[in-house]
Amino acid sequence: MDAGQADLFWGISVEGIAIDIGELVALGATDSELYARTFFPKTFRQTSPKFHADIWQDLEDPTARLVNIRAFRGSAKTTICRTFSSKRIAYGLSRTILYVGASEAHAIRSINWLRTQVEKNKLWAQTFGLRPGRKWQEAEIEIIQSVPRVDGGVDEHTIWVLGVGITGNIRGINFDDYRPDLIVCDDIVTDENSATAEQREKVSNLVFGALKGSLASMVEEPNAKLALLTTPQHQEDVASAAQADEAFRTVSFPCWTKETMHLPLDEQVSCWPELFPTEPLRQDKRFAMMRNKLSTFTREMEVRLISLETAAFRHGWLNIEPVYPAHLPFCVLAIDPVPPPSDRERAKGMEGKDYEAHIVIGRDEGRYFIMDYAQNRGHDPNWSINQFFTFAYKYRIARCIVETVAYQRTLKWILEQEMQRRRQYYSIIPFNDRRSKSTRIISTYSGIASSGLLNIRPEHTEFATQFYDFSEMKDGVDDLLDAGAMALSDLINPALERGGGMFLDSDVEPIEFTRRCP
Repeated sequence: MDAGQADLFWGISVEGIAIDIGELVALGATDSELYARTFFPKTFRQTSPKFHADIWQDLEDPTARLVNIRAFRGSAKTTICRTFSSKRIAYGLSRTILYVGASEAHAIRSINWLRTQVEKNKLWAQTFGLRPGRKWQEAEIEIIQSVPRVDGGVDEHTIWVLGVGITGNIRGINFDDYRPDLIVCDDIVTDENSATAEQREKVSNLVFGALKGSLASMVEEPNAKLALLTTPQHQEDVASAAQADEAFRTVSFPCWTKETMHLPLDEQVSCWPELFPTEPLRQDKRFAMMRNKLSTFTREMEVRLISLETAAFRHGWLNIEPVYPAHLPFCVLAIDPVPPPSDRERAKGMEGKDYEAHIVIGRDEGRYFIMDYAQNRGHDPNWSINQFFTFAYKYRIARCIVETVAYQRTLKWILEQEMQRRRQYYSIIPFNDRRSKSTRIISTYSGIASSGLLNIRPEHTEFATQFYDFSEMKDGVDDLLDAGAMALSDLINPALERGGGMFLDSDVEPIEFTRRCP
């Protein structure tokens, strides 16, 4: 390869310097990112995110015979697996490759990509001695690899690549006495084949039975691999079943970075900002909530399923109201604080793992409105005090609800001392509910929300996420829900109408005078 070719494929100036192709091939064997960008520059146009290196590592780990890669829509998992297949072809690691798609047409697209590379990607094909074989069809191709020998001769190595649909004939595949040593199941889970229990079971049986049984034995081919590439669709689909199977190595890649995945929306950061900028991605989540399609976003982009069967609240129960009443309703502030970390939590690095939540809920003519909320990670009394007075003044709260258990009792005392110092006084009501948190949340919200009386603004994404994701059987972030349940428990009082039991003269019917007392 001369300097001009090197400049074309490396994208850097190498005037007068020749690249040793042998060294390039050797480096590509250990560095898949280098291999991909050298031989497929048109495919790898954007900067690769950090999680791509993790996908490559799991695909190339010989100890991971069965890999379950759960990645968000648009994460380039298909592109990486196509390139991984090309690398196994180029370095002579595979003899039979099976691509399985949701349909045969879906699998054919990956076969056509490999066909195009053999036919038109001269750098790749010539470097690794690849040419078309006798069979060169859409769903089945034979690639011939010429391998030079030390004595000057040439050995020819045949690689078969077959594409089928998940419901096609996937049993007993054998080419030239070689069973598949690489099986790629690319997005075989769809809305259609995961819609019913019967369909989900059928797909799972095919993967765990026919496909897994078709993989070349570990003795014959130690590098044999079955890669399951999915965006999960249901709690009982094949991706979820593989996650529960210890034989599979399961890895998940949501659209957010691992550090910010469970943070409030305004703090979540895209894991691939070059292709999915953070702010538009956040906006997509807000729009999904406005369309009552939050579960679709969490499924497709966060690789997180909100089970309709186990969820405590149904989708559509929250009313999204861009415009609230012009007048300020009767408002109550509730606080779910975070106690100071114990010595044990500090030792384990768990300091700051919880969130303190402040939420203001208003009631107007029997309807309830999430007015505002704020969250802060960890224990910070100064933040608690400042946020309390900010919400109290802004929404003219009637009172504040605080639990009187452990540290919560201390917080109540701190707020009362600060009120005396500022000479600004608000009623603080102790909240003492001995029921479990899940029971309190479900019983408080269910009646109001199911009746269509609970309203939120479009920007209240975090509250909606916690609301629809809440389940009695699932541990998760629920600080806003817990604080909101305390506020609603107070607001449910039927006397709280027209300003909390306060009536204007015009609201009271005139009393007919009859006689005076004797």
